[in-house]
Amino acid sequence: MFSTNNMSTPIKNESVVQQVINKITDAIIVGELKPGDKLPTEMELISSLHVSRNSLRSAIQTLRAYGVLEVRRPEGTFVCSGFSPQMLNPMLYSILLQNGDASKDLVGLRRIIDTGVSKLVIAQGLTREEIKGLEASYDKLVKLLLAEDYDIEKISDADLELHRAIAETTHNSLAVMLNDFLLDLTTESRVRTIKKVFEDKNPQYLVQTHRMHLDALEKKPGVNIDEALEFSYFYWKNSYNWC
Repeated sequence: MFSTNNMSTPIKNESVVQQVINKITDAIIVGELKPGDKLPTEMELISSLHVSRNSLRSAIQTLRAYGVLEVRRPEGTFVCSGFSPQMLNPMLYSILLQNGDASKDLVGLRRIIDTGVSKLVIAQGLTREEIKGLEASYDKLVKLLLAEDYDIEKISDADLELHRAIAETTHNSLAVMLNDFLLDLTTESRVRTIKKVFEDKNPQYLVQTHRMHLDALEKKPGVNIDEALEFSYFYWKNSYNWC
């Protein structure tokens, strides 16, 4: 049962709203608050955290916007049941609205997420059924890539399907969510990459990159996941210069 006693350390003056957010999210992470649980009353939180009503309400409003909390009137404030893509919206806006070259940061972000997902899959290992499923998704993609009357939109959909299938084998809901966020953010650049590959009459490049990726996940000898991923970025990382 969640208790305000665990949140009784007074909040520092600096970044009061953020520290309230941190206290509540930490309680969720350590399991003191679970999906569907009701938060203590506003007065209880104000008393235990030693913060103003305005600071607490700002923190609650921020966590609502992130998809972490929901307010049910007149019952109170509850932890949302399950994760929401809204949690990643602030990251999305930060990438899009920052000063500087957002595309370079996006390349770095993709490296981090792709590498993290792939290494988690490798560490846990794949079942025979999971390998069978990934291979089926790969075969579907290859068939579309090598078709004489190829369809860019169908190829893009199959590519996204394969990458989603890879993330799902982590059995980690946060990893899946981060991967979905990445796929949404890079969908258009992936389409430009596919178009460029076909302009260069080089669909075998995409066949090879996805084969290398799967071979690394399946722990086949002579394949390094870092090298496989870096090779797969050869066209893509330049796609933002083609706009």
